[in-house]
Amino acid sequence: MKLGALQYGTNQKAFKISLIFLLVCISIELIAILILNSGHLIFTFDDAYIHLSMAENIAKFHYGINLNEFSSPSSSILWTFIIAPFAKLSFSNYIILFINITCSVGTLYLFWEILTNIFGAGTKIQKANIVIAFFLILLIISTYMIPLIFLGMEHSLQIFLVTLIVRGLIHEIENDKITKWLVGAIIIAPLIRYENLAVSLPALIYLYFRGYHKSAVFSAITIIMLMGTFVLFLLHLGLNPLPTSVSAKLATASVNLGGGSLNIFMERSLNNPRGILLTVGMLFLLYHTLFKRKNRRKNLLAGVTVFGITLHLLVGKYGSFHRYEIYIVTVAILVLLYVNKELLTGIIYKDGFLKLASLLSLTVLLLFAPFINSLIFTPVASNNIYEQQYQMHRFAIEYYKKPVAVNDLGFVTYNNPNYVLDLWGLASSKTLQHRGSKNSDWMDKIAKEYNVKFAMIYDSWFKSLPGSWLRVGKLYLGKPLITPADSVVSFYALDKQTYSETFKLLKEFSKTLPDDTRFEFQH
Repeated sequence: MKLGALQYGTNQKAFKISLIFLLVCISIELIAILILNSGHLIFTFDDAYIHLSMAENIAKFHYGINLNEFSSPSSSILWTFIIAPFAKLSFSNYIILFINITCSVGTLYLFWEILTNIFGAGTKIQKANIVIAFFLILLIISTYMIPLIFLGMEHSLQIFLVTLIVRGLIHEIENDKITKWLVGAIIIAPLIRYENLAVSLPALIYLYFRGYHKSAVFSAITIIMLMGTFVLFLLHLGLNPLPTSVSAKLATASVNLGGGSLNIFMERSLNNPRGILLTVGMLFLLYHTLFKRKNRRKNLLAGVTVFGITLHLLVGKYGSFHRYEIYIVTVAILVLLYVNKELLTGIIYKDGFLKLASLLSLTVLLLFAPFINSLIFTPVASNNIYEQQYQMHRFAIEYYKKPVAVNDLGFVTYNNPNYVLDLWGLASSKTLQHRGSKNSDWMDKIAKEYNVKFAMIYDSWFKSLPGSWLRVGKLYLGKPLITPADSVVSFYALDKQTYSETFKLLKEFSKTLPDDTRFEFQH
């Protein structure tokens, strides 16, 4: 049955049911966030405010966190430009939320089209609407759709694009032709997140081996030119060819053959539950590629997906609220469902839907328990940022109103006209080279160079601190730690005069903290 010829109208009820489920879940999360945060919509990750800080300066025709220097802490080429027109608006958070919801609804629609191809007309499945709606709800959960929305970053758009690529390749298999939007998605995907190369490159290989040589070569050249242009842009600004967030991640994948050790991300993948899950999925797809001979196009799709998963296993990352690996997990799930469509429909037709539904529900519950846990605790994750980074932001711009130093870049920089020194190096090449140093003299030296006399940092991130720094006190989270790197932020004055000044300001500031949050002064 060709995808383009499907009679979708008979199965629209499944999409409507899943859409209602999605929107109800989003509404519950949003209401809980607003209640916990005293009416403030706060994203669940401080990194979202790195993008917003970059975006508000892009709107001023400057690329960086601080207006007096260039920097590239954003891990996306295009996202900061996309949100730049809205960054200075008081309701920018809601615009980004709307963008992410729209992307997620688009992704859900693509899921529905793929599942309609698998379980729709011509499969002899009774009540296909119920089957498709069930799978759609499972996909909402197993592809981490709802928590991604409230991250406030580009990940919802990322998932939409990789799903669009899978949908386009399935369309080619079913209809023996490609569409322009497939080529566009392949090109744009890596510009949203670099990891998407692990999807775009396999897609290009698929197109090339299917005989679409011009489209494959054109897409590859366009990707190289666009990404190369961005590299030249960064070099022109005096920056490294890759954003600091990307280069910092890649730096951990080092090869030290002289020392006899091979430290690559593959080791990390095989020690991570999601990495193991991806490896198992890859083996199933590899089996399909090598031993299933009925449909060569499906074999090719399975084969290039194996290549994409392998790329992530070798150089990908995990964790950080599962946002790093979810794109390839989504691709793996969709391709596994599609290449095994005859098996799935046969099981349903022979044994009934309830047995399969029970088994799949239990499987999702076991394999994707961390995703379900994150879904439940998304409002608490948002409240973490509200109780910590948002309060630091408030102190920096409403009370202190001078240059400050931080090590967790994000909210403190957003809507802050004063200089922010990044001691962890995402926005400063000078500090990046000192990351992990046992000697702390560089911290005091760089702070003086930028006329910074106050710092808000995690003590746990540094092996030592300058002896001349005076701790004024500590800010403690009131809720269980979900997304921040630490539950305690130390506030330091870098000289005695600043200590006296900030002590008085913090006395006033501490009276305005949320009920669960506390500030303890150093005695």
